[in-house]
Amino acid sequence: MGNTCNKSKKHRTEVVYTSDFKDDIDPNVTYVPNEPDLLEPLFVNSNDKSMLDRLLGCAYGQALGDAYGLSTEFETRERIHRSYPDASILIPFPNYITTIHSRRWKRGDWTDDTDQWILILDTLTEGNGDEKVFAKKLKRWIENGFREVGDSVGRGLGANVQQVVYSDGYLKDPLKTSEMVWERGNRQAAPNGAVMRCSAAAFVHYNDPEKVKSTTISMCKTTHFDPRCIASCLAVCLTITHLVKNKVNDNEIEPLIKRVQEETIQILGDNLSGEHRELFVWHIDPSRTLQDLKLDDPTSIGFTYKCLASGFYGLRSKRSFQQTLNDLIRCGGDADTNGAVCGTMYGARYGYKALPAEWLRAMPFKKWFDQKIISCLTHMNFITAELIDT
Repeated sequence: MGNTCNKSKKHRTEVVYTSDFKDDIDPNVTYVPNEPDLLEPLFVNSNDKSMLDRLLGCAYGQALGDAYGLSTEFETRERIHRSYPDASILIPFPNYITTIHSRRWKRGDWTDDTDQWILILDTLTEGNGDEKVFAKKLKRWIENGFREVGDSVGRGLGANVQQVVYSDGYLKDPLKTSEMVWERGNRQAAPNGAVMRCSAAAFVHYNDPEKVKSTTISMCKTTHFDPRCIASCLAVCLTITHLVKNKVNDNEIEPLIKRVQEETIQILGDNLSGEHRELFVWHIDPSRTLQDLKLDDPTSIGFTYKCLASGFYGLRSKRSFQQTLNDLIRCGGDADTNGAVCGTMYGARYGYKALPAEWLRAMPFKKWFDQKIISCLTHMNFITAELIDT
C-alpha cells in the first residue's frame, strides 16, 4: 500500500493464521498441485532467454516483493524484531505471523501495489496508454477489485489516490484533477503510490526509451502530480529499461545509476526544486544504508524517495532475493511498497530464475498473473501464439 506520507500504525495480532477466505481452488486462476507452470514453455522456446528472464524478473519481482512485504507492513523495526528476533533467519513466506492488516489478504497474495501495476499493464496493452482509460480502470478497481480472483473491492487504497479519483471531473480529465488536488494541498504531498506501480511502463515499452519516459510521466501524473513522484518513477523506469535490454555487470551499476540520476534531473529541469533535487540524489547515493532511511518513521513512511531508495538498494544487492528482501522488510514501515520496488529492480537485474520458485508458486493467483503477462508479451510481439502452444 502506498499513497499517503503519514500512515497510521497498526497493532500486531499474535495469532496463528486463520483464513478469512474460502479454501476452494479455482483452477482458472490458481495452480493445482503438480500443475505445469505456464511460463516454462516460454523459456524452452524463446529466442532470447536472457532478455525474457530479465523482463519476467521485473514483473514477478514486483509481485513477490509486494507479497513478502505485506508480512511487516505498518510495523516498526522494534516490533518486527520481537516477532522475528533472529535477523539471520528469513521471515517465512507465505507462513509469516499475520497482523490485523495483513489478514485482509489471502496468504501469499500481493496487494494494491501490484494490482495497480496490472492496471497500468492493461491500460498500455488495451488503451494505448490513454490516461482516461487508466482513470476508468482505476476507479472500477477501487470499487470492485479484480472479480476474477474473488475480490469485492480494491483493498489497500491510500488516501491520496482516493482523494484524486473521487474529485469532480477525474474521469473526464485525470491530469487536471490530479494537479488540482496537489495544488490544494499546497504542493506538499509526495507519496509513494505512483512509484510502487510504475515499472509496468518499462515492462511494456522497454524497447522504446522515449515511450518509457512519456508513459511513465503520464501514468504518474494521473494520481501523483508532484515532481518528486515523477522523479522517482522516471529513475526506476529508466533504470529498468536499461537492465532489461542489457545484462549488467557489478562494475556497471554505479555508472548506470549516475546516468539515470542525471537524465531524470535533466527531464524535470526547474520543476524539481534545488532542495528536492538534493534529496533525490541523497536517497540514491551508494553510501545510503537502510538504517539511514528510517523506513518505519511514522511521520514519513509513505514518502516517495524512501521507496525509491528501497528500489536502488535492491538493484545494488549482491545477495539472494530472499536475503535482500528480508533485510528490507525487517525495517518495517510501508514494507509492501518498498518490497515491490526493491523486487522489481532486483528482478530486472538478475531475472525471473533468480527468484525463489517455491515462493512464486505460493502466490495464490500466480496462474492468473501468468496469463496476464503472457497476454501482454503476445501483444508486445515478444512471443507468438505458436511459442505458447508448443
